[in-house]
Amino acid sequence: MKEEIIEGRRRLEEELRKLVGNIFVPEAKVFGMACGCVGFAADLRGLQSDAVEVFTEKINAILEEISESVGVKPEIIYARKLPGSEEVVVLTTRDLCERCRNEFAGSKAPPRPDIMMLKKKRRR
Repeated sequence: MKEEIIEGRRRLEEELRKLVGNIFVPEAKVFGMACGCVGFAADLRGLQSDAVEVFTEKINAILEEISESVGVKPEIIYARKLPGSEEVVVLTTRDLCERCRNEFAGSKAPPRPDIMMLKKKRRR
């Protein structure tokens, strides 16, 4: 899995640079949360929320491919902004645990003001 994470980080940085210019992805990781959610997250520098809005579909496609390559089947994809700014500092995909799935299922709004929901799909 180490190679897939390294390749995913490199590919995300490369694809974002093609879309919006000077972007740096210093870190990518697969994570497991105490609640049971698992996911993929990439820290970013230089990405603004307006660019994420314009390229949401392309970003989602890239993140889904990378996530699946590391064993994560994302139910949600979101961007987290630096509080008080429009700079996106993390792109995250998550395969939700049952509790979080129920929590997100009824919600149309993002859970926090620094979160931009990019994709939410129902699991069968």
